[in-house]
Amino acid sequence: MASDKSRKRVAKKYGDMPDKWDDWHVRLPDPKDQIRVIDLYQKSGSMSKSEFVRARLLGEHFKVITVDKSAVEYYRKLSELTAQVHKIGINYNQVVRFLHITERKQRHKTCCRSLSI
Repeated sequence: MASDKSRKRVAKKYGDMPDKWDDWHVRLPDPKDQIRVIDLYQKSGSMSKSEFVRARLLGEHFKVITVDKSAVEYYRKLSELTAQVHKIGINYNQVVRFLHITERKQRHKTCCRSLSI
């Protein structure tokens, strides 16, 4: 059990909580379990091991981030293609805007010529 001094410290910090378990030690004797837990921790994106274990024990949701290395090149090429299509769209809009401006100027000139004649 905890000493009186540590109980007072815990009671001061957390209010009136009876016998708080604030220190846990867990052993995983099976190397396969160790490797599995380490892999899950690395994939989870948790900031610390204690945050990861706490989320698992309390049943909180957490993300497992996986990177498919075979798809990375595909995503890069797809991003380049999307950027090129976007550039083509911008150029198309600029050409159409220019044509509308020049067409307006030509109409204006023809109207002015017809009025002056």
